[in-house]
Amino acid sequence: MPSSVVCDAGGVLAAAGLLKGSVPVGAEFMALDWSAMTVGRFVAARHEGNLERVQVEIGLALSAVHEWFPVRTLVAETISRAGVGAVDTLDSWSALVLAEHLDLTLFTASDEVSSPRIEIRRPW
Repeated sequence: MPSSVVCDAGGVLAAAGLLKGSVPVGAEFMALDWSAMTVGRFVAARHEGNLERVQVEIGLALSAVHEWFPVRTLVAETISRAGVGAVDTLDSWSALVLAEHLDLTLFTASDEVSSPRIEIRRPW
């Protein structure tokens, strides 16, 4: 049975092969639904709005995730952990909160999050 890991947007991009780095072999990837929007923003910026390339890479990224979770149940806890001034790191903090709730490893490209409770893996 493959191990499960929670990904933030950076983890999703790495799992799909769209960011360089090592990926947990044989892992089942889980992510919050709003990570899809962060992935989309990253891909659109990378391809400067080239719709065809954006659609292909978003499709690759979204298909790398085996299970999507709604973020709405983690909003208050995410804001509490990240701080009210956090903007760019909210995706990573909410993924961390989910990983802690599920007692799973977090796969992230962010250096901003840490946890004494779970393992955090990064592509590099």
